[in-house]
Amino acid sequence: MSFFVVAISHVQAQENKLFKIKAGEDIQRSLPFTDKYRYPQFKIGGVAFLNGGTTPAKLNYSLLLGEMHFISPAGDTLSLANETTIKWIQLGNDYFYYSPDYGYLEIIHDSPTIKLAIKQIFRVASVEKIGAYQQSSGVSSIKNYSILSTGNSSVKRLEAKGDVILSKEKFYFFIDQNNRFYKATKSNLLKIFVKNKRIIENYLKEESIDFTNEENLKKLLQYCSQFS
Repeated sequence: MSFFVVAISHVQAQENKLFKIKAGEDIQRSLPFTDKYRYPQFKIGGVAFLNGGTTPAKLNYSLLLGEMHFISPAGDTLSLANETTIKWIQLGNDYFYYSPDYGYLEIIHDSPTIKLAIKQIFRVASVEKIGAYQQSSGVSSIKNYSILSTGNSSVKRLEAKGDVILSKEKFYFFIDQNNRFYKATKSNLLKIFVKNKRIIENYLKEESIDFTNEENLKKLLQYCSQFS
């Protein structure tokens, strides 16, 4: 299996940060820590479990792997296991919930009726096949790579015959009063507030809410927080 390196330079496309991967090197060592983790360093936090127990730990969220990492007593970087037993994770003033379908979600707006959460993660934006003389041909393909994440380490491998473009992306989610997780869409919002569907639909027409815009979503949920 081949390893790839992130080029020193990167470009910005809309809100997504792009990184170009070159064949032959280790992505983990080449990607800056501040880009591959949520926080610039591991922070003292707490893991609360569904059974009522809590555990302190030095934690950080891996944007590269979509895992919550901790520092073991031996100094190793490991990922939390048995995520479905986790109620929430606290890091300073920030809270993370775990969804079996969507992974770790960070709460960015909270109210008694609904929460807004964000998931930040790296995805493969494109793969450029290697052409003659080992140069990138510029032909985009997503069929020539695989992404692997082990359950207890911070290793990620990309297997492809060409340069890989990684995109650091953001996705938004709603969490209802029963801690059910929904992608942030109009239809899911109306499903959560079915009793107030007509009023909210009128509000959406007046305000032209963009469901991919964080500030728009916070404004929308602030309005919806009046509904039970």
